[in-house]
Amino acid sequence: MNRRLLASVAALATLSASGCAGTSVTQLWRNPDYRSRPVHRVFIFAAMPGHANPVQFENALARELAAKGFQATTASSLFPAGRMNRIQVQEYVVANKVDLFILERLTTEAADPVTVTTTVATSNGWYGSYASQTAVVAQGTDVSARVEVYDPRTEPDTLLWSGQSNVIDLQGAPQSLSAAVTSQLIEAKILVK
Repeated sequence: MNRRLLASVAALATLSASGCAGTSVTQLWRNPDYRSRPVHRVFIFAAMPGHANPVQFENALARELAAKGFQATTASSLFPAGRMNRIQVQEYVVANKVDLFILERLTTEAADPVTVTTTVATSNGWYGSYASQTAVVAQGTDVSARVEVYDPRTEPDTLLWSGQSNVIDLQGAPQSLSAAVTSQLIEAKILVK
């Protein structure tokens, strides 16, 4: 019985810690000189420190953009993992007439652990006895992103828009961040059909 109670509490704590809150992106800056023009092709590059894999962020943004009618290509689908060769990226962008370059700079940090304390009462007579146990149920990773959008059709590439996300749980971050960024870029008239 006690194990069932602990398992139920653990499941509830895990669900509540798994990132119910969505991502918000605060637009920090939009180039006031930029005049909106149609966008067809978008190139996405995500960078994360250490051994973290940014592919899920690139793919989520590419799917979100494709759902809105834009052709999106990710760096991870074209180039090997590791340090990016800037010249190869520039050659790809020019050869494929890319309209926008989206750079996601992702930072991670350990999330606060979710702990559950259970108290179990047992009776061995009139006085009874109580025991409590504390267990760490989940310790995830939080992520935040700085997103920059460049126009590679200009020389040098012109920064058009920049935004910063709030900190959210890594599990739901790729989809949530992609939806928020796409919405902001459409609202700012950076992504225009």
